[in-house]
Amino acid sequence: MELRAKIDKAVSLLKAKDIREYEVFGMSNDSIRAESMDAQMSYLNRSKESGISVRVLLDGAMGFSYSPEATEDLVDAAICSASYQFKDEHNHIPVPAGTYPDHCPYDPAIHAMVPEDCIEQAITLETSARNADERVEKIRKSSFSRHVSHVQVVNSQGIDRSVVLSTISASLMVMVRQADDMQSGYDFDFKHVKAEMDIASIASGAVSRATELLGARQIQTVRIPVLFDATSTAQILGFISDAFLGENMIKGKSYLKDKHGIRCFSPIVRLVENPLSPEAADVCPFDGEGVPSQITTLVDEGIVTGFLYDSYWGHVAGHPSTGNSVRNGYRSWPVLGIRHLCMEGSQNALQETVCNFKKVLKVTDIMGMHTANPVTGELSVGVNGIFMDQGVPLFPVREAAISGNIYDMFSRILCTGNDLREFPQVRCPSVLIDAVDISSG
Repeated sequence: MELRAKIDKAVSLLKAKDIREYEVFGMSNDSIRAESMDAQMSYLNRSKESGISVRVLLDGAMGFSYSPEATEDLVDAAICSASYQFKDEHNHIPVPAGTYPDHCPYDPAIHAMVPEDCIEQAITLETSARNADERVEKIRKSSFSRHVSHVQVVNSQGIDRSVVLSTISASLMVMVRQADDMQSGYDFDFKHVKAEMDIASIASGAVSRATELLGARQIQTVRIPVLFDATSTAQILGFISDAFLGENMIKGKSYLKDKHGIRCFSPIVRLVENPLSPEAADVCPFDGEGVPSQITTLVDEGIVTGFLYDSYWGHVAGHPSTGNSVRNGYRSWPVLGIRHLCMEGSQNALQETVCNFKKVLKVTDIMGMHTANPVTGELSVGVNGIFMDQGVPLFPVREAAISGNIYDMFSRILCTGNDLREFPQVRCPSVLIDAVDISSG
């Protein structure tokens, strides 16, 4: 049964049981993933699935159930679920509000890809890496995926939205050797348009990240400026992003609680939640509840200007939803989450600023970011990188550690780069911070 037919049947069953407040969410997925080893296919998976979930609101209690098909058992399970839930005055079914952007990140060329196409791309990625540098000794994983999904949300308040999304992604882990020194490097990319994918660039990126660490050494304890490349900046932004969730602010689990209108970041920092960007992994005209997607400014000139909400936590805060309900599939209850956090870059030449400093550590990888304190921002994490002298790379650094407070660091950003890069949920450039405590790991 097609997705629309499943949803229509579920709605009919709900109405037959006189359920007046409900939501039906449907998703169908068609995915292919291929991996290459020694220029041959080592793994291939083709999966197709389709299903729906139902939420019902009965006397303030929200029930939930899911199934591959629309059946009476599915509806009865949701009703039964509601009978065991706490009643909450903030539970509600969202009403249509605002206008829906005209976005359709769908490429028929991606949809037309077959397993053989994905195998070929995975092999091309592997061979491109091997050809990039003679020191490449091993390819640990070369993968290419193609994904097409159809998402639809219908509810009793009048929301009825549907979209088809397409994505391709590729990733590579390489090992390089020089004498007795072996280093690894990883890179990836994803696109919503097939013609925009550059396999060779991913291969060269992974090899470059590995070879630049050959000959790495430890350094003595020092306090110097640190240049976080785009990858490590994305790791940091991913860590602090939860501070902008309305749920965490309300529960007192956010460093930014009670800081609306206060400058907590460097004046050059601007952060925007933008799921409407064509490059966003979660680009979609609506969120997991069918609420229109929108652009929300979170930080402007270093000042905290906004927070993010889905319909529930927006109701608790007395704030409209910002379109930040996310779902991992039809089996998942919608929750508040980050969709596409964007940090703006600068047109100024970051390299010129770096050249003004005698010593700078360029951080290319952070280990243990999950150990940082999400409420206070205190952290002590391992890093790899490149030691630089007036912008000139001197030697790679391994097993170093940086410590301090990430919010304090982000209040002292001197410059951002023009090297914006997309990551899942984050888009950001390199950032230069005036001084950070660095010790030998």
